[in-house]
Amino acid sequence: MTQTVNRPAPPPEFDPYSATYLRDPAAVFQRAREETPVFWYEPLGTWIVTRRADVDAVLMDWETWSCQANGGRLPVPEKYADVVPPELIAEIMISMDPPKHTAARKVAQRGFLKPVIEALAPEIEARAHRIIDGFAHLGAAELMETYCLELTTQTLMALLGLPAEDESLMRQLRDDHFRVLASGREPMREPEHSEVWERYTTAQLRLRQLAQERREGTGKDIITLMATAKDREGDPALSVERIAMHLTEFAAAGTDTTAQAMANAILFLSSEQDQLADAQADSALWPRVFEETVRRRPSAPFASRVATTDTQIAGVTIREGEMVWLALVSANTDPAGVTDPLRFDIHREDPGEHYAFTKGRHTCLGAPLGRTQGAIGLRVAYERLAGLHAVPDQPQDFLPLAMLPIRRSLQVAWDGPTTTPTDESRES
Repeated sequence: MTQTVNRPAPPPEFDPYSATYLRDPAAVFQRAREETPVFWYEPLGTWIVTRRADVDAVLMDWETWSCQANGGRLPVPEKYADVVPPELIAEIMISMDPPKHTAARKVAQRGFLKPVIEALAPEIEARAHRIIDGFAHLGAAELMETYCLELTTQTLMALLGLPAEDESLMRQLRDDHFRVLASGREPMREPEHSEVWERYTTAQLRLRQLAQERREGTGKDIITLMATAKDREGDPALSVERIAMHLTEFAAAGTDTTAQAMANAILFLSSEQDQLADAQADSALWPRVFEETVRRRPSAPFASRVATTDTQIAGVTIREGEMVWLALVSANTDPAGVTDPLRFDIHREDPGEHYAFTKGRHTCLGAPLGRTQGAIGLRVAYERLAGLHAVPDQPQDFLPLAMLPIRRSLQVAWDGPTTTPTDESRES
């Protein structure tokens, strides 16, 4: 006799591909937190966890909730399995548990330490000015590709020490990696499937070549730091295959998520003129603008885990091997953790108290870079483009992935004369 499993249904308004959800994911979870804080979403075959306390508990318990859900179930086409075997893609940084994750993170984090990123700040600002120099005279632009992604991509290229000829490869790789990660729950159709995997494997081979070339290097770029790291026996700490895969993660998370946050900040500030005026009057508030943006709308609205044993969340039984998606956007806007949660407010007492960079062992490695780059990028944009605002009523333009909906464009205009960067910022 088949046992009937109680799977609470999602609220009718939950559709991660709908225009309503893409416009404001946080607003969709308000009823769910009260009525069905844990529900089953059949189209993706996963549980959705919405309450702050439950999200926090899962993120902090890696033994019960494994990260292998993020890479261990991805379907690798047979044609490409020799280059990207399933066991390799299963060991992306976000899908490893201790002790493997601990060792890999220890190697990679040296390139993302706060002092390293702070030393890079003047160059990030100089790049921002140079990019804006190219379009400031226009009065209007598509800002996502023109500025947000341009700035984050140029910074990543510098951090990795990559030559200019690899820039187009890295730009494409960020989208392809997100598409590959989503394919376990959101399958690709042809010809996209073959096109993505062909580019993906080509990029892996190129990054492996670079890692091998830098095995004996002395540079301070992230590729060299990872390639020259040794284990206790004096052998390379990471294979070139593993290095290439981690660099792929950096290409995606190190560019797109910060660019998404910058675009979202411009959308929020376009509706919050008083707070924009506050930030323009006090440049020390720009980091708060970035923090409040990713609290109110994190670039990645979910983090995923898989149960290693039968357990319960909010009275709902989750079976061993079942997937859960933690709604970070819901946890960030749970009234149990923040006052007036849907209000965008850069003056909050604890601006960093959110889950946009997750929490625990898998706290985002690039958080220092995202915070520094996001705040600088926003400040420079508003300094240079007087009256910068999002064009009202523009069509929503997303790559519709439930795990990470990617905004592809943001139309903006500025209605006053642009300013000229100072000589000091140009020289930096």
